[in-house]
Amino acid sequence: MARRDENGAAEGKPRRRRGRSLAGESGLPNYTPEIALRSIDGHLTRTGTQVMAWYRLAAQAWSFRSDSQREVLIRQIAAQLGELQGRWLHLRVTTRPYPVHMWAESFDNNALGRMPDVAGALGWDGFLEGEQRHLMGLSMSDKEVFLGIEVSGRGMLDRWVDAAAPVLERIAPAAVRAELAALDSEVAHIDELVAGSGLDAVPARPDDVAWLMQRSCALGLPAPRTLSVVPGGVSRWETEDLAGFTDGVDMYQEPYAPTVKVIGRIRSQTVQRNVAVLSVGLMEGLRIPEIDDPWMQHSDRLPFPVEWSARIYVRRPEEVAGELQRQMGKVRSQIRHYTHDHDLDPPMSLARQADRVLEVEDELTTGLTQLNTRLYGWWRVAVSGKDEAEAVSRAQQVLDVYRPKVQMEHPEAQYKYAREFIPGEPLASTAYRRRGSVTWAAAAVPAATASVGDRRGIMIGETCTATRRPVAWDPWLAQEVRRASGLTAVVGGLGSGKSFLTGLIVYKTLRSGATWTVLDPSGPLAELTKLPELAPFSRHINLLRADPGILNPYRVVAEPRQDHFVDEEDPERAWRRERSLAAATRRRLVLDVLTGLLPYDISRMPHTRIVLLRAVREVGGANDRHPGLVIDALRRHARDGEEHAGVVADFLEERRELPQAALLFPDTTRDDPWHADRDYRLTVLTMQGMTLPRPGSPREEWTDGESLAVELLNLASWLTQRTIYEADRNLRKGVALDETHFLSQVPTGKVLIDRLARDSRKFNVRALFASQLAGDLLRVSGFASLVNAVFVGRTDDGEAQDEALRLLKVPTGVGYEQMLGTLSPRPRHDDRPDDTPRQFVFADGHGGVEKIRIDLEGPHLEHVRAALDTNPDASRVSARGVPVAPTTAPAAVRAPDEPPPPVTLVAGPGFADDDAYSDGDVLSDDDVLDDFAPHLPPVLPAGAELLDDEELDLVDDLDGSPAGDDRAPHTNGNGHDRARSAGEAVR
Repeated sequence: MARRDENGAAEGKPRRRRGRSLAGESGLPNYTPEIALRSIDGHLTRTGTQVMAWYRLAAQAWSFRSDSQREVLIRQIAAQLGELQGRWLHLRVTTRPYPVHMWAESFDNNALGRMPDVAGALGWDGFLEGEQRHLMGLSMSDKEVFLGIEVSGRGMLDRWVDAAAPVLERIAPAAVRAELAALDSEVAHIDELVAGSGLDAVPARPDDVAWLMQRSCALGLPAPRTLSVVPGGVSRWETEDLAGFTDGVDMYQEPYAPTVKVIGRIRSQTVQRNVAVLSVGLMEGLRIPEIDDPWMQHSDRLPFPVEWSARIYVRRPEEVAGELQRQMGKVRSQIRHYTHDHDLDPPMSLARQADRVLEVEDELTTGLTQLNTRLYGWWRVAVSGKDEAEAVSRAQQVLDVYRPKVQMEHPEAQYKYAREFIPGEPLASTAYRRRGSVTWAAAAVPAATASVGDRRGIMIGETCTATRRPVAWDPWLAQEVRRASGLTAVVGGLGSGKSFLTGLIVYKTLRSGATWTVLDPSGPLAELTKLPELAPFSRHINLLRADPGILNPYRVVAEPRQDHFVDEEDPERAWRRERSLAAATRRRLVLDVLTGLLPYDISRMPHTRIVLLRAVREVGGANDRHPGLVIDALRRHARDGEEHAGVVADFLEERRELPQAALLFPDTTRDDPWHADRDYRLTVLTMQGMTLPRPGSPREEWTDGESLAVELLNLASWLTQRTIYEADRNLRKGVALDETHFLSQVPTGKVLIDRLARDSRKFNVRALFASQLAGDLLRVSGFASLVNAVFVGRTDDGEAQDEALRLLKVPTGVGYEQMLGTLSPRPRHDDRPDDTPRQFVFADGHGGVEKIRIDLEGPHLEHVRAALDTNPDASRVSARGVPVAPTTAPAAVRAPDEPPPPVTLVAGPGFADDDAYSDGDVLSDDDVLDDFAPHLPPVLPAGAELLDDEELDLVDDLDGSPAGDDRAPHTNGNGHDRARSAGEAVR
């Protein structure tokens, strides 16, 4: 029985009055969007009259490309546009603030194995926060280019189904999706068409469509640094959902005002901007790419964001043919009027019009039809300002940047023109229609921008070409992801900023978990080891004051580890081969070093190489040997009747007495000085006090000290690579070598460069080679093909500029050479210290080449910037020791011949007795050394483990000589032999 309430009414059923029905949904108001758009489904947008598919175009590199490469790009874009005959296109160019938070998240996740924080020093969180704050303060953005393509018009039935969608969703949901389902094949065809080279377009994602709608409906308002992410799985916006783009934004114009006001809310704050919309007018013939840049790219040079909107209709050939026939009829009629009716010669303008009509008609009927397809359209430009004056001023700057070749118009009815930027809105006016071919439209190259670096690496600077954007670079992306080499060249003249750039890369990658070994002969990078956050994990070794034997040629070449070859097809065979290779490398290295220690004329004698080779082969290539054993072998050979072996041993014994030469000869009573303490994250090897030869000077002009310095530099460079082969293969490692132009002159130096280049991927190494001239690195066989990333600083010499472009893999002979001489410009009459950030041309190794500006200006890195400042400054002497003037009275005036009073030096912080150079650091000027040119036959000591089917080409034929090396004895002008005898050399 049904339960009843206290009034006797049955419970559980609603009471209904007689003669009345429930309101249901009939009382709800109908929502009509303020824009023409009615729905968004994936990358398709629908209005009442058409369906458009939206795509995001890939950024196209334009800088540092040859004219032929640029012409190919334009033709590819034109061919794709030509395939869209009979369709309306909507091109939208907007900007998005650089995603600092996304970069920071990727950078943080990519910082594997970073070092722990040090109390009282800049920690990881502070470093990462400082990087983000600095980036946000730069206000840089990325260009984003969207292209809407008409898929289909909408008939009466489509519009009726769309209007009845709320009801049909419950009754017949398939009918609502029928329109889109019918367009699937056509949409797939367009997707495939625009995905090819040229446009390189991909369907816009829901986040992309949401961003485009936000930037279009809120035209001119500051772009939010973060956009609310579209919920996962949501790809459809119904009519009512479009209110999310239009609510909170109002756009209106006062009568005859030159701008339109846009008012909106950003983070609950009301923001107002004035927007000025310009239209592209008359345009003279542009020669792109020979002389002019893409005309849409000119606006990228402006220091404020610029929005573009273009409505384009690609015409069908039959439409153009009919119009051409009518135009030709008009021209012929006018010519007939002059010639037949008045017996006059027609004006030249009529003849030119007739020729142009015939030319266009010929283009449409012959050749590649897609490239000659015609179109017409309207190109609008929008700039914004905080008030009307600023917006008008920026509009004037747009006019200035395009004149005189392109005329920009400032039309009335700014409100309607601003509405054109919103997808789906109708055209405001047909005024300023531009007509041309698809090739002319493609020459605008709207997606041309600066694209270099990646989005997960350290921040090294910003581009300084037409587009300004941050440059991040992960030095291990090439090895870990792209399976490429880690070889990097840093090239530039004196003062170009090579050391500063190297220090920036080393510091920031150290913070993110890498391990570095740096060879900096002059020593400024050693200041990194003193930074509080790095000091516990760093060490500085001045090789000229290190333990004897630290540069023993037999020890600087690492012994291969067997566990490094477990991934090989035959691990045992691969390991044995590497051990044989290491032994042969040691023999060749000690041969070159000992030859370099000899006087120049003695080392040039063929017999010298022979006796040295025999002694080196007798000693072998094991890592427990040292050069003293080679001298002992020479003594034994001398006792056996080889007189010249004794002469060579005498010279080597004499050189052995030099203080710096002790680095080659270990103290056999002590342990290996390099064998312990391998857990440092940063090791900086310096050779302060060593005098290197002047670059380019002949070998015969080198002093004893300079010759020995080159040999020590060669050995120190080999010493840096020990850490590569002694650490875990997967660990991110870095090696930075300065003064590498001397390595390219030594055979074993070339072997070292080649070895680092080939092993960098396998051992996850980023190797930085700094040199003043690119030609020194190009002379190393295979360097150009193995190099991954390249930094080129200011280079003035014409030949050096050409070689630098070859290293960058940039076309030569097209004008880029002169640009290298304009990097890091400085006013001629400015006498202030030149501490401006340096500029480099950066090739990232995977197609991006741009001019960048090195940036280490964040406030959180002020101490790093001070440590890397290598500019001399006399005012800094007070930190080491300064003359102390009397404080009670001014200094007395002395006569010119009066001796000065004694000067008292006050030791400042950081000054110690061991900072002074020892007397042994200054070497005598004696005979110059050899250039190690004679090459040796491939020989191996007894017991070497090189397999029978393998060859090792570390040494060449004994009696061969390199190209350009004259082995004949030098003679003077009278024909007398300049080569001194052994006895004369000794005396």
